[in-house]
Amino acid sequence: MNFISKNMVFLAIWGNIMTVSAQTNPQEINEQDTIIVINKELARRLAAEYPDSKEIKNDLVPDYSKKWMVTDRPHIAESPILVAKGVLQWESGFQISRTNNSFARIKDITYNTTLVRLGLSRRFEARFEMAYQGSRSLKNTNDSSVVCTNGFSGLNVASKVFLFDEKGFRPKGTLLYGLSLPYIGSRAYRPANTGGFIEFLFLNEITHHYEFEYNVGIEWSGDNRQAAYTYALNNEFMITQKFNLFAEIYGSFTENNGNDNRFNGTFINDHRLNGGFWYLFTKDVQIDVSGGVGLSKVSPDYYVAVGLSNRFSVSKTH
Repeated sequence: MNFISKNMVFLAIWGNIMTVSAQTNPQEINEQDTIIVINKELARRLAAEYPDSKEIKNDLVPDYSKKWMVTDRPHIAESPILVAKGVLQWESGFQISRTNNSFARIKDITYNTTLVRLGLSRRFEARFEMAYQGSRSLKNTNDSSVVCTNGFSGLNVASKVFLFDEKGFRPKGTLLYGLSLPYIGSRAYRPANTGGFIEFLFLNEITHHYEFEYNVGIEWSGDNRQAAYTYALNNEFMITQKFNLFAEIYGSFTENNGNDNRFNGTFINDHRLNGGFWYLFTKDVQIDVSGGVGLSKVSPDYYVAVGLSNRFSVSKTH
């Protein structure tokens, strides 16, 4: 078996006989090496798929195909867990929020937000997101003056890339990046120019029933030059395998414009608090309910949301 090297040793059991490849010198094995016991048939399959042992070491990425579905809703914090290879995951929801300011009372409704996630490999996930939204503004100076708009948002195209798995104090880590495209959707909701975002997603499993998720990132809306620095801190509690609770704080620091449309050294702060639950009927079907409040002047007063998610295999191997 020419794929065996001093960095990885395979022991094949056939009956009661244990053999070690002659290409590997046991004295060269260091404390970092791992000895894996496998049968000959599995060894042949590994040799066919990974002719070089380095490929095996580089592909030590979690396989989520047999696990319960993990979604990026209802919390704002994105999970570092990817959709399994060959799996299509659909996450949709309805949300309503209310904002009062000195000029108007605004009700924003997201009739349907849809996130489609496709697992292309264990390391890579493709994502497409779009929503149908509506807004109703009632001016404080004249209650009879109502402005209503609705339409599709722009299309977000993104991907998640696996970085590293959890080990000791090191969290599970994933990179999320994408573009907000101005070519599709209503002019009222799509960006004027192409926007973008980059986020680092982390997770620590503190206990079997408690996980801490945290995100940091930067995004550009496409409507101006200013960047928004985002964060999310999410606490997840698994009551049972099917029933989970969460509570999180999230927000952004957006660069403020000067008269020349450049960053003037100040920020617009938008911080919010929310919580809710999700329930899995099966490994592949989930509903969720959430709600939250704003903690800053520019934040909505409150929001409530409900959602439905499901996944199914699009590959013959699953």
